[in-house]
Amino acid sequence: MHESLKGISTRILGLATDALKRANTDAVYFDPGMEHRQSLAPLAAAHTGELVLKALIAKEHPLLLFKNIGEKTTDDEIDLDWLLKNGRTHDFSRLPSVLWATSGIKVPNIESYRRIAALRNQIQHFVDDRDCDVQYACLDFIYSNIDPLLSKHFGIAACKFHEDQFDDYVIGCLLAHQIRFTVPTDTMLTEIDSNIYLQDCSQDYRIWACTELKLDLPPNN
Repeated sequence: MHESLKGISTRILGLATDALKRANTDAVYFDPGMEHRQSLAPLAAAHTGELVLKALIAKEHPLLLFKNIGEKTTDDEIDLDWLLKNGRTHDFSRLPSVLWATSGIKVPNIESYRRIAALRNQIQHFVDDRDCDVQYACLDFIYSNIDPLLSKHFGIAACKFHEDQFDDYVIGCLLAHQIRFTVPTDTMLTEIDSNIYLQDCSQDYRIWACTELKLDLPPNN
């Protein structure tokens, strides 16, 4: 491997967590004057997923990211400059198959992956899906796919990456949607009343959330 290709996985992961900050923020915060975030949230979520899968593929070997390596006509070693000028990476829809073939890692929730791919495609073609709960689709994609992959393979939790000072509002939104997520051991909710977000949740989810967040189990309504 050319020296310039070393560390690519780490660099991609850094970009992935930067994209995740935008994805979580767009999916959770719809303050007045920022309603456009809901329309753009699938783009940020899909971008995050693309980068996380590419970081995992690059851990095996950076050249596995590219579908046109065989088109190179010289015997010179492939370096980063050549890839930046000539390389074409695998399409978003193909990345789960490439990831599995190169590393044995499966995307945890392929149906959610396909749904976010469809939403991104619709937005890129100027059509919003008015019948879809975009917030849930984005959070479900992030926390059933991206979060477990980040937790297992990089030791980080997706709920920590957003553009707010506190984790509370991202976590509150996850609780309201009954979405399970990686809970960092140092999590403390100081800005929200978790009982409000859990009041309409199933008993099974309430028990899970209170156990993971070290909360007192609220009474049934």
